[in-house]
Amino acid sequence: MSELIFIRHGQASFGRGDYDILSERGREQSLLIAEYLINTCVSFDRAYSGTLKRQVDTAEAILDYMRANTAGIPGLIRTEGLNEYQSEGIMHHYVTLLAQEDSSLHPLIEKMYTDKRAFQHVFDRVMTRWLSDDSKPEGVEGWNMFKERVGDSIKHITGENGKDSRIIIFSSGGVISAAIHIATGMSPYESIRIGWGLVNTSITKFRYGSSGLILHSFNNYPHLENFSSGELITYR
Repeated sequence: MSELIFIRHGQASFGRGDYDILSERGREQSLLIAEYLINTCVSFDRAYSGTLKRQVDTAEAILDYMRANTAGIPGLIRTEGLNEYQSEGIMHHYVTLLAQEDSSLHPLIEKMYTDKRAFQHVFDRVMTRWLSDDSKPEGVEGWNMFKERVGDSIKHITGENGKDSRIIIFSSGGVISAAIHIATGMSPYESIRIGWGLVNTSITKFRYGSSGLILHSFNNYPHLENFSSGELITYR
């Protein structure tokens, strides 16, 4: 049975223009998990990431640090199938739609990129609509397409590696949530909602065999718990 070790990217740049850039804290988180993987003797046969900058930069920071301190670290394989859902397109489409339907959202929408609570409220409404929308609006990847993309990527990765391989995957919260949905049968909303609690650079493990994908452990971050009074434990 294969083991898939998903690592969420480090803290990005929420509210700073280009979210896809790792923050300094995100880079610090990446080096801490690299050190943790070395100290706990975690080895792996292949390493994959999406092609988004925050995913690749997290992966390369970790792999470069490990490569400088231990032998046998594989190169990084990038695949678009592990990219996060298209949050900008989803937000643009559904915020406009929801604003037309419910004027009480207007004050929250106006400050959602400067107020985290406002953002989360609007984001929850948007995601609920996205997950239940079967209309396939132009320019927006629907939930079912996203889920199938993630599932196909996992099948491709496991198919090109041996049945006893250990594979490390650097990706994003939505991708991990979709994998949890596939593994557990949890509802789309609950699987996405549980993903909102994923800590940056947290570790979620799956096993993959003849019965498909099995969730083994979720959202572990021992490399962050003893530093800076919890200041390195971030969610966006």
